[in-house]
Amino acid sequence: MNIHICTDHGLIPPYAVMLLLSLASGLLVQFVLNRREGIKRNIAAYGILLAPVMIGFFALLHTQIASGGKALGLSSIGGAVGMYASALTMAAISRRRESFGIMLRSCTLSLPIMYSISKIGCLLGGCCRGVDYSGVMCVEYSGERMGHLSAFPVQIAESAAFLVIFIIGMILYARGRKNAEIMVFLMSAAAKFALDFLRVSHTGKVISSNQLLCAAAAAGCIAVMAVQAHRNHSLSERAYN
Repeated sequence: MNIHICTDHGLIPPYAVMLLLSLASGLLVQFVLNRREGIKRNIAAYGILLAPVMIGFFALLHTQIASGGKALGLSSIGGAVGMYASALTMAAISRRRESFGIMLRSCTLSLPIMYSISKIGCLLGGCCRGVDYSGVMCVEYSGERMGHLSAFPVQIAESAAFLVIFIIGMILYARGRKNAEIMVFLMSAAAKFALDFLRVSHTGKVISSNQLLCAAAAAGCIAVMAVQAHRNHSLSERAYN
């Protein structure tokens, strides 16, 4: 059984619809988590207004930088940077030290559901398609824009993987795991890194710029965890002595 998708859409492209749904779902989750952790309603609400602007700006900026100014499009990694930038901005405005940790946690936990839904839009729009593949469950594209081609359903794999990561994150959060956001961040970076091999844009490359960024982000996260663990160990030793 194969999947056939015609990319000759009407006035309302499904990519735009799914993109808006992903944005709405992620911001709703972030708002609920922020309020649950004690962030003031006005700060949480203003964060919803700021995030789309920051996401759009950094998503476009990353595409421009990565392509050397030759391409115009929305980058998921750039969008994630924008989401974090908006969270940090609102945390600074709140003037509460604990707001930084809370809002970064809410941001991290909400990103997988945003990415999961947005990849369905990519599937329907034909962007970010998989490597050429004509086996079982291949995606058969047609239409004037795409032509006729068969591709691996990498967008479906990405959507499913990040939906699972989101569910795991919510379960860990509900159970009160302190490092739920760190686990979600590392799982997301690993999934993004691995699945990028299945994209047609990866053809002819040993490692892509997206994979390098994912590896750097994961390494940075692990380094921060190591520093914090060392600091906590030092403090506990001083307290014991």
